[in-house]
Formats: sequence, structure tokens, C-alpha cells
Amino acid sequence: MLCQRGSSVIEVLVAATVAVGIALGLTVFFLLTLRVGKDVDAQAAVQRQGGAIADELGRQLRLVDGSPKVEDPASPPDTPVCLPLTATPSPASTTNDPILVIPNAAGPVTCYYRDTSTPPQLRRCTKPTPADDCAPAANLFSGALAPLFAPAWTVTVVTPCGALEGTCGGTPTVCSIAGESCAVIPGANIVFTVSAGTNLSETFGVAIVANRH
Repeated sequence: MLCQRGSSVIEVLVAATVAVGIALGLTVFFLLTLRVGKDVDAQAAVQRQGGAIADELGRQLRLVDGSPKVEDPASPPDTPVCLPLTATPSPASTTNDPILVIPNAAGPVTCYYRDTSTPPQLRRCTKPTPADDCAPAANLFSGALAPLFAPAWTVTVVTPCGALEGTCGGTPTVCSIAGESCAVIPGANIVFTVSAGTNLSETFGVAIVANRH
């Protein structure tokens, strides 16, 4: 009787240990599956939203009426169009990076920039006149399937010289390719990074030479 009782206790303990092990294994598997699923969704959100922003920028640059401009807060032009973005600065209406200026023959200009929010967002706003506030500061990540932010944003102008991979230099400034201009700005080159967190980032680029009228 004692041997049988002892065996039964051992069997119960073994069975309990196996059951606990199986339960822990299933829990770990479920958590890993859930994490992988979230990472897949986040990566899809990065690609989808980044692609949509690149498409919008490309469309705006292709349809621009005039020449796009770049305004650098660190070295603003003598007659800025987008700067300052608002009379009363806020994280959503402040930037330390170059601003892409899309002109409009009807008057209002469109300004694209990376704000100083935490984490930083990409925004678009419209400025009727240089004296008006640029509004609304639309978040280009709005509606994304996961929380996104922009670790990087750069905008540079494209000259006819640069478009042909030439270089501008000297005084007065001349292009290394004969006959090409360093002064006219027919387009812009934009590079930005969209991220959903660690190891979930992707860089997008848009290079457009605008139509000149």
C-alpha cells in the first residue's frame, strides 16, 4: 500500500510539472506570436505611411506652379515665406530642419516640415500670406496603423547643374558642366525616415524636377 501511495504522489507531481511546463511554453509561444504580429503591423504601417507621404510630396512637386524653395531656420532668407510658421511657437509649429515651400500662383503656399514634438512628426500647413500663421499643422502620420515618428528629414534644392550631377562653385558661381545653371531652382530632393520604434525604421526619398512655366 505504501509503495502504491508513494508512486501515486510522484506521478501526480510529475504530471503537475509537465502541465506547468506545457502551460509556460504555450504562454511564451503566445507572447512571441503577439510580439511578432505587432512588429509586422508596425513595419507595414511604416511602409504604408512613408509611401503615402512620398507619393504626396511627389505629386505636389510635379504640379507645383513655379519653383519649390527651401527655407532653413538656421539661416532664413531675407524674405521668408513659411518662416516663422506661427506667431506663437509650439512644438507642432516649430522646426529646426529645412522647410519645403510649395508655391501657388493663387497666393497661399504649402509648407512641409518636421516639428520639434517628442517624438518628432512630419507636418503640412498652408500659409495665405507671409504675415499669417501656417495652419492647420496637419500631422502626416495621422491615421497610421501604429504610432510613428520621423527620426530624420532633409530637403535640398535641385539646380539644373545638380540634376546632371554637376557641382557649383567659384565667384561668381558657375557649374562644372558648361551651359548649366546654378541659380535656377526647378526641383527639390527630399529624404526622410519613418520609424515605429527600435529596428522598425525605413528611409524614403523623393527627387523631382518641377515643371517650369
